[in-house]
Amino acid sequence: MGEERESYKTKKENRAGEDDDKNALEWSVFAISLLLVLSIVAYLGYQTYTDEPSTPDLVVEYFPDPSDNAPQRYRVVVQNRGGETAEEVQIELSIEKGGEEIEHAELNIAFSPKASKREGWVNFKEDPKQADTLVARVVSYKRP
Repeated sequence: MGEERESYKTKKENRAGEDDDKNALEWSVFAISLLLVLSIVAYLGYQTYTDEPSTPDLVVEYFPDPSDNAPQRYRVVVQNRGGETAEEVQIELSIEKGGEEIEHAELNIAFSPKASKREGWVNFKEDPKQADTLVARVVSYKRP
């Protein structure tokens, strides 16, 4: 019976978790993981604290981008420099000659998140090079 008690004590002492010392690799992984989680939480907290909400600020740029099948094609780039997403952005490009509008094209963009760029292309029937002016403007957008 004395031997049974000794083997029971030995088994009890060697259970997992009681004398389980962690090695250096485990502590290193724990420290790095903790550092990453805390830095992400700190970064998100800083972004939340310093973020100032503002309305969308949409800037339209356009560039000639002809192809064989679309010689009067233009590439339109919309940048949202504001602090909020714009939804259902509607852009209009107009060709004007002598103060009169010859033709216009429209481009719709579903979403333009803050600090983003969106691209699209428009085609004209008339040659924009024969016109005096090509005007681009944001017609409308809404907040999501």
